[in-house]
Amino acid sequence: MSRRILPLSKRLWRVSIVALSGALAILSVLNLALVAFIGIDQPSNAPSGTLLYVSTFDDDPESSTDDSLNNQWAQYSGQDSAVIQDGILYLSIGSAGGVFSDLNHPFADLDVEVLTGWESGDPEVVEAAEVSLMFRYRDVRNFYAFKLRGDGAYRVERLQNGALEVLSEWQIAPQALSGLGAFNRLRVVARGDQLRFFINDQPLLVCPKGADRRSTWNGLRSGTCLSNNRQTAEFLIDSAFKTGKIALGAVAGQGATGFRVAFDNVIVLAP
Repeated sequence: MSRRILPLSKRLWRVSIVALSGALAILSVLNLALVAFIGIDQPSNAPSGTLLYVSTFDDDPESSTDDSLNNQWAQYSGQDSAVIQDGILYLSIGSAGGVFSDLNHPFADLDVEVLTGWESGDPEVVEAAEVSLMFRYRDVRNFYAFKLRGDGAYRVERLQNGALEVLSEWQIAPQALSGLGAFNRLRVVARGDQLRFFINDQPLLVCPKGADRRSTWNGLRSGTCLSNNRQTAEFLIDSAFKTGKIALGAVAGQGATGFRVAFDNVIVLAP
């Protein structure tokens, strides 16, 4: 994805350019403080609105600061890859499967957002493919994932000890943009056991399973929840994980050769 299709006017930042520039100036100091959290099971919560982390994945060849910040994200090459290039984090899939890149800092409560778009791939593959904002990530077997599919549907999952639990099933978000070249801003607000989700600044309703076996909507576009006594909710309640890292992921099915997604402008605030 070139920088042209992510123009400033469409980045939908919740902070001004002046504020973001100031944030970048203090990132090195901020991240030194965050390093102290590594290895601590319960990172300290900060006052609401406190900037905890920000990255535009930009690389200033005249400064080593950006390189050190980018190196905080897992990067690897090969058939499946995660690389930061030209100020964008790209995830590429060479065959059916999934890839992700995690940030090497844990957080407790957080308000995290990221801009993401489908950069290349077969249109049919893109329609069924998923991008994922993972949070309270402990390891590859334990995390939450907020997913957006190429057709504009969203889902919330929890992987605990390798067992998948769908906390809210696929449902189309009218505000989500779909297809190649489309980009969306995903946002998660996790405060204690309360989890809220947004796409392009619009809050999403979720469909908990309640006393039922599984989360069930009455159709992909209905907005009507059949589980949980037919009650949608503005947030999910789940206490499996209290802290963890954030990660950015992608999943694609058969025919994924040449599939690539892009991520930019990660902002983490205290909720």
